[in-house]
Amino acid sequence: MASATGNHSSLRSSCSFPNLLVWLLNLSLLALSAAAVGPVLLLRPRPTPFGWALVSVHATTILSTLSALCAHLTHRPRLAAHAALAVAALSGHALASAAFFLRLDGSLELIGSNRDRREQLVLAFLEEVLLLAMFLVQAMALAATCVVSRRWEQEYREAETEKAAVARKRGRKMARVQAESAAAAEPGVKAVDEKVMRSSSGKKVHWANDDGFEEC
Repeated sequence: MASATGNHSSLRSSCSFPNLLVWLLNLSLLALSAAAVGPVLLLRPRPTPFGWALVSVHATTILSTLSALCAHLTHRPRLAAHAALAVAALSGHALASAAFFLRLDGSLELIGSNRDRREQLVLAFLEEVLLLAMFLVQAMALAATCVVSRRWEQEYREAETEKAAVARKRGRKMARVQAESAAAAEPGVKAVDEKVMRSSSGKKVHWANDDGFEEC
């Protein structure tokens, strides 16, 4: 039990800088994705389908960030689920950024904002900057999460190998102790057997009555 606890604590304490980096990147990504919802809702409080598409991109980013944070809190990385959400969020960031960068007027028309032109341009520029920042942070967070997850798996395998080696060593030691104990007890057992045999050979048995034997 103590060995398992020690291995678990060593896994938690190891790789501290990458773990801290993953935490900082995911917290930054969470803040960026929450802030990016603001310009979309400010452009149009009741979003159009294009606006809902942007909101869904930010929601996917938030989900991927929360999954990464939960995995680090529980120390049970679910790399496949997190990678799927992260790749979906990255794709959304890239497509939305390209839409704002290449077709700004068309994107503003799809959003259908009633604000004046200057406010629309400012909010669209802010949204584009946030999308680009989320793309970069999401990519770095995904890469760091993959590195940390591989490190966790490697250390877990090493801990299990060490535990198995300790168990084998303990088993060999117990077997050696039992063999030594048996070897040490063997002369005494032989002496007792010889004594019993001598005492048995010195007894005489004769018929006493019909009920059985009588030893003398």
